[in-house]
Amino acid sequence: PQLFVSYAYDSEEHKAWVLKLATDLRQHFGVDVVFDQWDLRIGDDLSLFMERGLSNVALVLCICSDSYVIKANAGKGGSGYEKMIMTRALIKDTDIDYLIPVIRANTNVIKLPIFLSTKVYIDFSNDSEYGCKLRELAERIQGVDIKRKPPLVLNPFSSKTADSIDIQ
Repeated sequence: PQLFVSYAYDSEEHKAWVLKLATDLRQHFGVDVVFDQWDLRIGDDLSLFMERGLSNVALVLCICSDSYVIKANAGKGGSGYEKMIMTRALIKDTDIDYLIPVIRANTNVIKLPIFLSTKVYIDFSNDSEYGCKLRELAERIQGVDIKRKPPLVLNPFSSKTADSIDIQ
């Protein structure tokens, strides 16, 4: 699957962490990541890159740092512009599951911007859990069920009495 990474330029440390995440998804889990640090060149049109990137991928990873949440909610900067593009699709169809919120460098009580507030997120705040969270994220991206439901059997009470059921 192709995945676009949406994030705010909080700090060089944060940009390096997002680069590591994108690299790990690409190198270890076969995710075709569309990412500004690789795909945007000097002289390129930034708004066109964001519009094409967000329109031509199957999934979008929203790295919800403090700055990202503030900018997305205020409609400021690249995060605000990308939010506008993503919400266009949400207005047309609220049953959209292509947006994946990731919590990182986020100290706010409210972890997600308003447009993502109904989404289930994955929290990468604890660096010691990075490998486990990365695998969980990659499984979601690749469409793998993390926990499979057991098969549903016929209702045993429809043809038998409760006394004949042997549960060990």
